[in-house]
Amino acid sequence: MKKIGILGVPWMFHEERQGVALAPYAMRYTGVISMLEKLVDVVKDYHNMAFFTDMEQEAILKSKDLKAITYKLKELREIVMDMKVEGGIPIVFGGDQLISLGSIAGMEDKEIEQTVIWVNAHADMGRELKQDNLCHNVMATVIGRGPAELGTIMNHRFVSGDNVCIVGTRRIDYDEFRVIEEEGILHYEMTTIDRMGFAMVTDEIIQWLAKQDGNVHLVLDVDAIDPEFTPGTDFISQGGIYWREIRYFMKNLALSDKIDAMTFVGINPLNDDKNKTSQFVVSLLEEYFQVKNMQIDHF
Repeated sequence: MKKIGILGVPWMFHEERQGVALAPYAMRYTGVISMLEKLVDVVKDYHNMAFFTDMEQEAILKSKDLKAITYKLKELREIVMDMKVEGGIPIVFGGDQLISLGSIAGMEDKEIEQTVIWVNAHADMGRELKQDNLCHNVMATVIGRGPAELGTIMNHRFVSGDNVCIVGTRRIDYDEFRVIEEEGILHYEMTTIDRMGFAMVTDEIIQWLAKQDGNVHLVLDVDAIDPEFTPGTDFISQGGIYWREIRYFMKNLALSDKIDAMTFVGINPLNDDKNKTSQFVVSLLEEYFQVKNMQIDHF
């Protein structure tokens, strides 16, 4: 693997979720940069974006000003765009899931379509604006079915439902199911995964991925993983993806050689047990790039 870029986003868009702003620091504390430097030729550290200023905190957390919120996400979008232009794979770390909207928007391209693999306990296909939970609107916005107020973050270049795969949901309502079906999204909720087996699900996703063109963006929210392995998140419920399954998934994504960007969200170090969650995410990255290196050595 030749080049990657690392960016931390210490933002929170919900006042009651203070710990998520610490996620990039928890990730860095694991030694993720030095680990990646052993596996990747060039690791460019874009460092962490700045915390919100007092004025931004007032506007975003107290007033829930959508203009202020969209401004910040567009700021992230522009940074990810720069990372993409400079080459390599952008890898974004954060806590608040809303940042994934900015990172997905940053990988959009006028010439080619984007594919999104969304590994999450939530589909986040809410079409109606939820001022107190904008995370619920993220994927609906990505595919152009979300609130108009958030659509500007995507520059109105939305991702086709045919180019979206959602994996690991276990908190989803009827309206979200309906949107997923209408858009032709490839969707594997946990009951489907339990019935089919994760290996078969992974094989189907890899076959689907082989037919996709353009940028492929993996977005992984740690709440999709069983809390036995990732307890440091705000949304805890049993029955998530197990460590063997998610590692198998990451190895097969590496073998596919299709991933152009990664975003890891949902981490709240204040809820964690000795930084277990960040260490787990770093172990997934290590497995991914070890497999990439094995491919290079083999060929």
